[in-house]
Amino acid sequence: MSRKAKQLDCDLESLQQLEALVRSKKSEFRLVERARMVMACLKGAAIREVAERFQTTTNTVIFWRDRFAQSGVEGLTDMPRSGRPARYDTEFRETVLRLLDMPPPNGRTRWSGVAIANALQVSDDAVSRLLRREGIRLRSGYSLESSVEAVQSL
Repeated sequence: MSRKAKQLDCDLESLQQLEALVRSKKSEFRLVERARMVMACLKGAAIREVAERFQTTTNTVIFWRDRFAQSGVEGLTDMPRSGRPARYDTEFRETVLRLLDMPPPNGRTRWSGVAIANALQVSDDAVSRLLRREGIRLRSGYSLESSVEAVQSL
């Protein structure tokens, strides 16, 4: 004998949000699919039917159905995942960009990734990742002394 799923209720505003999400062409696919699962449950479809229709497990349907019952449409989004917190945040980004607007250190004609890392006492890899992400390409910043030495050695 199969168990009967408890009736899922929702208010008019949540129903309108779900319908908009189901029709959305720009929302993330998994979010739209979760909304479709919940809509099917709201229309009275059996959990097993919904699972077969969406080619997933009954536990997945139950999970998203219960999350919707507890948190509404917001419950259909992914929760933040655990993991190591970001070491370099937006403050680091702003500091690097501000530093690039300042004159380079003594003996240099321009900033280099290593010079920025040394000035901020951070990893040069972190600086190069940030610059790459921002689309900033630095030429190597030769020091004035090394340029003079190179010319004298000729």
